[in-house]
Amino acid sequence: MKLSTTVSARLRFCQRRLDNRLIAYTFGPKPSAFVTPFFQSSTLKQRILMLQKSETNRWAVVKYGFVALLTFSLFIFVAACEDQSKKDVVSKGPVTISGQIFGSNDKPIPGANIELKGLQRGTSTDANGEYQFSTVPANGTLIVSFVGHETIEVPVNGQEAIYVRLAQPTDHERSTYWVSNAKIPKRSTNTDVRDLLNRKPVDDGNGEIFTVVEKNPEFPGGMAGLTRFINENLRYPEAAQRAYVSGRVFLSFVINTDGSFQNIQVLKGIGFGADEEAIRVIKAMPRWKPATQDGKPVRVKYNLPINFNLKNS
Repeated sequence: MKLSTTVSARLRFCQRRLDNRLIAYTFGPKPSAFVTPFFQSSTLKQRILMLQKSETNRWAVVKYGFVALLTFSLFIFVAACEDQSKKDVVSKGPVTISGQIFGSNDKPIPGANIELKGLQRGTSTDANGEYQFSTVPANGTLIVSFVGHETIEVPVNGQEAIYVRLAQPTDHERSTYWVSNAKIPKRSTNTDVRDLLNRKPVDDGNGEIFTVVEKNPEFPGGMAGLTRFINENLRYPEAAQRAYVSGRVFLSFVINTDGSFQNIQVLKGIGFGADEEAIRVIKAMPRWKPATQDGKPVRVKYNLPINFNLKNS
Protein backbone atom coordinates (compact mmCIF):
# COMPACT_ATOMS: atom_id res chain seq x y z
CA MET A 1 0.00 0.00 0.00
CA LYS A 2 2.76 2.34 0.87
CA LEU A 3 4.61 1.47 -2.36
CA SER A 4 1.65 2.17 -4.59
CA THR A 5 1.10 5.54 -2.93
CA THR A 6 4.71 6.53 -3.57
CA VAL A 7 4.54 5.54 -7.21
CA SER A 8 1.30 7.40 -7.68
CA ALA A 9 2.78 10.58 -6.15
CA ARG A 10 5.84 10.25 -8.33
CA LEU A 11 3.75 9.98 -11.46
CA ARG A 12 1.72 13.04 -10.55
CA PHE A 13 4.94 14.99 -10.02
CA CYS A 14 6.33 13.99 -13.42
CA GLN A 15 3.02 14.86 -15.04
CA ARG A 16 3.02 18.34 -13.51
CA ARG A 17 6.62 18.99 -14.71
CA LEU A 18 5.74 17.82 -18.20
CA ASP A 19 2.68 20.05 -18.29
CA ASN A 20 4.70 23.06 -17.10
CA ARG A 21 7.34 22.51 -19.80
CA LEU A 22 4.72 22.19 -22.50
CA ILE A 23 3.05 25.39 -21.36
CA ALA A 24 6.41 27.22 -21.22
CA TYR A 25 7.40 25.96 -24.66
CA THR A 26 4.10 26.99 -26.16
CA PHE A 27 3.59 30.42 -24.61
CA GLY A 28 7.01 31.36 -23.36
CA PRO A 29 10.08 32.83 -25.19
CA LYS A 30 11.97 30.60 -27.59
CA PRO A 31 15.31 29.38 -26.29
CA SER A 32 16.94 30.14 -29.64
CA ALA A 33 16.22 33.84 -29.17
CA PHE A 34 18.91 34.00 -26.51
CA VAL A 35 21.41 31.75 -28.27
CA THR A 36 23.84 32.90 -30.95
CA PRO A 37 23.56 30.51 -33.90
CA PHE A 38 27.31 29.93 -34.31
CA PHE A 39 26.59 26.66 -36.01
CA GLN A 40 25.58 28.64 -39.18
CA SER A 41 28.76 29.09 -41.25
CA SER A 42 27.52 32.05 -43.35
CA THR A 43 26.52 34.14 -40.31
CA LEU A 44 29.75 33.28 -38.53
CA LYS A 45 31.82 34.41 -41.51
CA GLN A 46 29.97 37.70 -41.70
CA ARG A 47 30.53 38.39 -38.01
CA ILE A 48 34.25 37.64 -38.29
CA LEU A 49 34.59 40.04 -41.25
CA MET A 50 32.73 42.75 -39.40
CA LEU A 51 34.99 42.32 -36.36
CA GLN A 52 38.09 42.73 -38.55
CA LYS A 53 36.89 46.02 -40.08
CA SER A 54 38.23 49.19 -38.58
CA GLU A 55 35.97 52.00 -37.52
CA THR A 56 35.33 54.53 -40.31
CA ASN A 57 37.30 57.71 -39.89
CA ARG A 58 35.12 60.82 -39.74
CA TRP A 59 37.68 62.78 -41.76
CA ALA A 60 37.46 60.18 -44.52
CA VAL A 61 33.69 60.59 -44.58
CA VAL A 62 34.12 64.35 -44.93
CA LYS A 63 36.59 63.89 -47.79
CA TYR A 64 34.28 61.52 -49.61
CA GLY A 65 31.45 63.96 -49.25
CA PHE A 66 33.56 66.86 -50.53
CA VAL A 67 34.70 64.87 -53.59
CA ALA A 68 31.12 63.87 -54.37
CA LEU A 69 29.97 67.47 -54.06
CA LEU A 70 32.81 68.73 -56.29
CA THR A 71 32.08 66.09 -58.95
CA PHE A 72 28.41 66.99 -58.98
CA SER A 73 29.23 70.71 -59.26
CA LEU A 74 31.57 70.11 -62.21
CA PHE A 75 28.93 68.04 -63.93
CA ILE A 76 26.37 70.83 -63.55
CA PHE A 77 28.88 73.43 -64.78
CA VAL A 78 29.84 71.46 -67.92
CA ALA A 79 26.21 70.75 -68.72
CA ALA A 80 25.38 74.45 -68.36
CA CYS A 81 28.27 75.47 -70.63
CA GLU A 82 27.25 73.00 -73.32
CA ASP A 83 23.67 74.13 -73.12
CA GLN A 84 24.71 77.77 -73.42
CA SER A 85 26.94 77.06 -76.42
CA LYS A 86 24.10 75.25 -78.14
CA LYS A 87 21.79 78.19 -77.45
CA ASP A 88 24.36 80.61 -78.90
CA VAL A 89 24.65 78.58 -82.09
CA VAL A 90 20.93 78.11 -82.46
CA SER A 91 20.26 81.78 -81.80
CA LYS A 92 22.43 82.77 -84.75
CA GLY A 93 20.55 80.48 -87.14
CA PRO A 94 21.72 79.89 -90.73
CA VAL A 95 24.57 82.11 -91.88
CA THR A 96 26.07 83.17 -95.20
CA ILE A 97 29.77 82.41 -95.33
CA SER A 98 32.27 84.08 -97.63
CA GLY A 99 36.02 83.77 -97.87
CA GLN A 100 38.92 82.69 -100.01
CA ILE A 101 40.86 79.46 -100.58
CA PHE A 102 44.66 79.59 -100.94
CA GLY A 103 47.29 77.05 -101.90
CA SER A 104 50.55 76.29 -100.13
CA ASN A 105 52.21 79.07 -102.16
CA ASP A 106 49.65 81.55 -100.78
CA LYS A 107 48.07 81.99 -104.20
CA PRO A 108 44.27 81.81 -104.57
CA ILE A 109 42.92 78.49 -105.86
CA PRO A 110 40.17 78.74 -108.48
CA GLY A 111 37.78 75.82 -108.65
CA ALA A 112 38.25 74.58 -105.05
CA ASN A 113 35.26 72.69 -103.64
CA ILE A 114 33.43 73.73 -100.48
CA GLU A 115 30.79 71.25 -99.30
CA LEU A 116 28.53 71.08 -96.28
CA LYS A 117 29.27 67.89 -94.34
CA GLY A 118 26.35 65.49 -94.21
CA LEU A 119 24.33 67.35 -96.86
CA GLN A 120 24.44 67.28 -100.64
CA ARG A 121 25.09 71.01 -100.94
CA GLY A 122 28.19 72.92 -101.85
CA THR A 123 29.87 75.57 -103.95
CA SER A 124 33.24 76.28 -105.55
CA THR A 125 35.67 79.18 -105.69
CA ASP A 126 35.74 81.63 -108.55
CA ALA A 127 38.71 82.66 -110.64
CA ASN A 128 40.21 84.55 -107.70
CA GLY A 129 39.73 81.74 -105.20
CA GLU A 130 36.75 83.44 -103.55
CA TYR A 131 33.47 81.81 -102.60
CA GLN A 132 30.12 82.56 -101.01
CA PHE A 133 27.97 79.91 -99.35
CA SER A 134 24.49 80.87 -98.18
CA THR A 135 22.06 79.23 -95.73
CA VAL A 136 24.75 77.31 -93.86
CA PRO A 137 23.85 75.94 -90.39
CA ALA A 138 25.72 77.86 -87.72
CA ASN A 139 26.83 74.58 -86.14
CA GLY A 140 27.68 72.87 -89.43
CA THR A 141 31.03 71.76 -90.83
CA LEU A 142 32.59 72.68 -94.19
CA ILE A 143 34.70 70.23 -96.21
CA VAL A 144 37.23 72.07 -98.38
CA SER A 145 39.11 70.14 -101.07
CA PHE A 146 41.06 70.57 -104.28
CA VAL A 147 42.87 68.14 -106.57
CA GLY A 148 46.44 67.48 -105.38
CA HIS A 149 45.84 69.07 -101.95
CA GLU A 150 44.84 67.80 -98.54
CA THR A 151 41.17 67.95 -97.61
CA ILE A 152 40.28 69.81 -94.43
CA GLU A 153 37.13 69.98 -92.31
CA VAL A 154 36.30 73.43 -90.95
CA PRO A 155 33.69 73.95 -88.18
CA VAL A 156 31.45 76.93 -88.89
CA ASN A 157 30.75 77.94 -85.26
CA GLY A 158 28.55 80.79 -86.47
CA GLN A 159 31.40 82.50 -88.35
CA GLU A 160 30.63 84.46 -91.52
CA ALA A 161 34.16 84.81 -92.96
CA ILE A 162 36.33 81.69 -93.24
CA TYR A 163 39.63 81.48 -95.12
CA VAL A 164 41.46 78.24 -95.83
CA ARG A 165 45.01 77.41 -96.84
CA LEU A 166 45.28 73.95 -98.42
CA ALA A 167 48.60 72.14 -98.15
CA GLN A 168 49.99 69.62 -100.60
CA PRO A 169 51.12 66.14 -99.49
CA THR A 170 54.76 67.17 -100.02
CA ASP A 171 54.49 70.17 -97.69
CA HIS A 172 55.94 70.07 -94.19
CA GLU A 173 52.78 71.58 -92.71
CA ARG A 174 49.12 70.69 -92.68
CA SER A 175 46.13 72.48 -94.13
CA THR A 176 44.81 75.22 -91.89
CA TYR A 177 42.04 77.79 -91.67
CA TRP A 178 41.39 81.10 -89.98
CA VAL A 179 38.48 83.48 -89.52
CA SER A 180 38.38 87.22 -89.94
CA ASN A 181 35.86 90.02 -89.73
CA ALA A 182 37.67 91.83 -92.52
CA LYS A 183 37.59 91.09 -96.24
CA ILE A 184 41.34 90.47 -96.32
CA PRO A 185 42.37 87.49 -94.16
CA LYS A 186 44.87 87.70 -91.34
CA ARG A 187 47.08 84.76 -90.39
CA SER A 188 49.37 85.79 -87.54
CA THR A 189 49.50 82.26 -86.09
CA ASN A 190 51.63 80.76 -88.87
CA THR A 191 55.14 82.16 -88.61
CA ASP A 192 56.47 80.04 -91.50
CA VAL A 193 54.33 81.81 -94.10
CA ARG A 194 54.22 85.54 -94.70
CA ASP A 195 50.99 87.23 -93.81
CA LEU A 196 49.03 88.14 -96.91
CA LEU A 197 48.44 91.61 -95.57
CA ASN A 198 52.17 92.23 -95.29
CA ARG A 199 53.03 90.99 -98.75
CA LYS A 200 54.52 93.82 -100.80
CA PRO A 201 53.26 94.37 -104.35
CA VAL A 202 55.62 93.74 -107.25
CA ASP A 203 56.72 96.64 -109.45
CA ASP A 204 57.32 95.72 -113.10
CA GLY A 205 58.33 99.24 -114.07
CA ASN A 206 54.80 100.30 -114.98
CA GLY A 207 53.52 100.44 -111.41
CA GLU A 208 52.85 98.16 -108.47
CA ILE A 209 51.01 94.87 -109.04
CA PHE A 210 48.97 93.60 -106.09
CA THR A 211 48.00 89.98 -105.47
CA VAL A 212 45.53 90.68 -102.64
CA VAL A 213 43.41 93.83 -102.51
CA GLU A 214 40.56 95.22 -100.48
CA LYS A 215 38.17 95.15 -103.44
CA ASN A 216 38.71 92.79 -106.35
CA PRO A 217 38.28 93.79 -109.99
CA GLU A 218 34.88 93.09 -111.51
CA PHE A 219 33.76 92.09 -114.99
CA PRO A 220 30.87 94.16 -116.38
CA GLY A 221 27.82 92.25 -115.21
CA GLY A 222 29.68 90.36 -112.50
CA MET A 223 30.59 86.67 -112.55
CA ALA A 224 27.34 85.84 -114.34
CA GLY A 225 28.27 88.25 -117.11
CA LEU A 226 31.79 86.80 -117.34
CA THR A 227 30.45 83.24 -117.66
CA ARG A 228 27.99 84.31 -120.33
CA PHE A 229 30.69 86.15 -122.29
CA ILE A 230 33.02 83.12 -122.28
CA ASN A 231 30.27 80.71 -123.33
CA GLU A 232 29.24 82.99 -126.22
CA ASN A 233 32.75 83.70 -127.51
CA LEU A 234 34.72 80.49 -126.84
CA ARG A 235 35.37 78.30 -129.88
CA TYR A 236 36.43 74.73 -129.40
CA PRO A 237 39.65 74.12 -131.40
CA GLU A 238 39.34 71.51 -134.14
CA ALA A 239 42.55 69.80 -133.03
CA ALA A 240 41.18 69.40 -129.51
CA GLN A 241 37.89 68.01 -130.87
CA ARG A 242 39.66 65.44 -133.07
CA ALA A 243 41.81 64.33 -130.11
CA TYR A 244 38.84 64.33 -127.71
CA VAL A 245 40.74 66.65 -125.40
CA SER A 246 38.88 68.49 -122.66
CA GLY A 247 39.79 70.21 -119.41
CA ARG A 248 40.57 73.58 -117.90
CA VAL A 249 43.10 76.15 -119.02
CA PHE A 250 44.32 78.30 -116.11
CA LEU A 251 45.36 81.80 -117.12
CA SER A 252 47.02 84.64 -115.26
CA PHE A 253 46.94 88.28 -116.32
CA VAL A 254 47.27 91.78 -114.91
CA ILE A 255 44.26 94.10 -114.80
CA ASN A 256 45.41 97.71 -114.99
CA THR A 257 43.93 100.71 -113.28
CA ASP A 258 41.91 101.51 -116.42
CA GLY A 259 40.52 97.96 -116.65
CA SER A 260 42.73 96.84 -119.55
CA PHE A 261 44.83 93.66 -119.60
CA GLN A 262 48.47 92.79 -119.99
CA ASN A 263 50.97 90.02 -119.21
CA ILE A 264 48.58 87.21 -120.14
CA GLN A 265 50.18 83.86 -119.23
CA VAL A 266 49.09 80.22 -119.29
CA LEU A 267 49.59 78.72 -115.83
CA LYS A 268 48.33 75.29 -116.83
CA GLY A 269 47.18 74.33 -120.30
CA ILE A 270 45.82 71.30 -122.15
CA GLY A 271 47.33 71.95 -125.58
CA PHE A 272 45.78 71.17 -128.98
CA GLY A 273 45.02 74.84 -129.60
CA ALA A 274 42.99 75.30 -126.40
CA ASP A 275 45.62 77.47 -124.72
CA GLU A 276 45.73 79.88 -127.67
CA GLU A 277 41.93 80.03 -127.80
CA ALA A 278 41.75 80.89 -124.10
CA ILE A 279 44.22 83.74 -124.58
CA ARG A 280 42.18 85.02 -127.53
CA VAL A 281 39.02 85.13 -125.41
CA ILE A 282 40.85 87.06 -122.66
CA LYS A 283 42.05 89.65 -125.17
CA ALA A 284 38.50 89.99 -126.55
CA MET A 285 36.98 90.79 -123.14
CA PRO A 286 35.78 94.32 -122.45
CA ARG A 287 37.55 96.36 -119.83
CA TRP A 288 36.92 95.43 -116.23
CA LYS A 289 36.14 97.63 -113.28
CA PRO A 290 39.61 97.95 -111.68
CA ALA A 291 40.56 96.76 -108.22
CA THR A 292 40.89 99.26 -105.38
CA GLN A 293 43.18 99.49 -102.39
CA ASP A 294 42.62 102.20 -99.75
CA GLY A 295 39.91 103.58 -102.03
CA LYS A 296 42.29 104.03 -105.01
CA PRO A 297 42.39 101.97 -108.25
CA VAL A 298 45.40 99.67 -108.40
CA ARG A 299 46.85 97.06 -110.72
CA VAL A 300 46.18 93.48 -109.66
CA LYS A 301 47.20 90.01 -110.82
CA TYR A 302 44.16 87.87 -111.60
CA ASN A 303 43.78 84.13 -112.22
CA LEU A 304 40.99 82.76 -114.40
CA PRO A 305 40.18 79.17 -115.46
CA ILE A 306 38.48 78.59 -118.81
CA ASN A 307 36.72 75.28 -119.23
CA PHE A 308 36.78 73.27 -122.48
CA ASN A 309 34.04 70.64 -122.44
CA LEU A 310 33.27 68.53 -125.49
CA LYS A 311 29.72 67.90 -124.31
CA ASN A 312 28.95 71.60 -124.43
CA SER A 313 30.76 72.36 -127.69
